[in-house]
Amino acid sequence: MPTLTNQNLLEIKNIITEISLQASKVIIQHKNSPVKIKKDNTPVTKGDEESDKIINKLLLSHFPNIPIVSEEREYPSSSIGNSLHWIIDPLDGTKSFIEGNEDFCVCIALALKRKPLLGCIAHPSSKKVWVGGYKIGSFMKENNNNYQSIKCRNIPKEGPTIVISRHHAGPKLKEWLSELEYAGEKRIGSALKFSLIAEGKADIFPRTTSTYEWDSAAGQAIVEGAGGKVVQMNYDEMIYGRENKKNPNFIAYGKSDWTKFLKDK
Repeated sequence: MPTLTNQNLLEIKNIITEISLQASKVIIQHKNSPVKIKKDNTPVTKGDEESDKIINKLLLSHFPNIPIVSEEREYPSSSIGNSLHWIIDPLDGTKSFIEGNEDFCVCIALALKRKPLLGCIAHPSSKKVWVGGYKIGSFMKENNNNYQSIKCRNIPKEGPTIVISRHHAGPKLKEWLSELEYAGEKRIGSALKFSLIAEGKADIFPRTTSTYEWDSAAGQAIVEGAGGKVVQMNYDEMIYGRENKKNPNFIAYGKSDWTKFLKDK
């Protein structure tokens, strides 16, 4: 793999966009497929499995020397620490997929030195793709049109819009939200929440329940390429390449001045 210049990253951006769209086609072909339960008691479908196969096959054909971490298979030891590696979620939002909702997606990220360098999120139902990273900026592509640059918005005067999980809320999130003045909320499954922030349609995404690196890596890259940030709840940097791949709780936001909407304690 040559040195990762911005030009290289722009070329890789195009490649992973196409891979994500191919995976999206496979997922749509397997709507209403039988559901199995994995060892960790989470559901998996033929859509997850076939998307995983095609993403791994295509990534390896283009980048044979870069290891791949996927939710759907054992991850290689070479993906721990500072090494260059892929982090993929072949079908993020499996519960929404099973329920017949449309808020599921494909996530592909490239990580280096414990942070996501580049990320791609594809929405199979609309064929819309968000892609980018802090070195090259972030973009949106739909209907086979050209890429459009996207940016996080300035928070409206009436306050931020919060985006939260359709399935994973819980008392800790309720407590966190009670300390914030905000204008409204959107509930959506999967990493599409990051896309809303990057595209300027929402402002803050707090996550207070369990996630893994493949749930956040692509979204973090895209948000940061659009001018936002993803940090741990204690404001430390997010770290990737962990041995167990588990994330701490985190906050994704478009503008750092969101904190002015915190209530006085």
